[in-house]
Amino acid sequence: MTGAEALVQQGKAEGLEQGRIDEKRTSVLKVVRHKFADFSDVVLNEISGINDLVYLDDLFDQVLTAESFDDIDFSKNGK
Repeated sequence: MTGAEALVQQGKAEGLEQGRIDEKRTSVLKVVRHKFADFSDVVLNEISGINDLVYLDDLFDQVLTAESFDDIDFSKNGK
């Protein structure tokens, strides 16, 4: 594999990872909007700025079971 081919492969892998992150972020936001009609722009901006797939997975699970925003731990080491 040439250097150029390796760079293309790396770019594809990074693009796929970013796609998974974007998809999970969208899912978290969709569930938040569905469960909590009244949420602040601060929460929207907080979630929109997350680029860690594991963290987004954790938030998704928390939002699914949360009764209120107080039940969601937005700290990175939330569990």
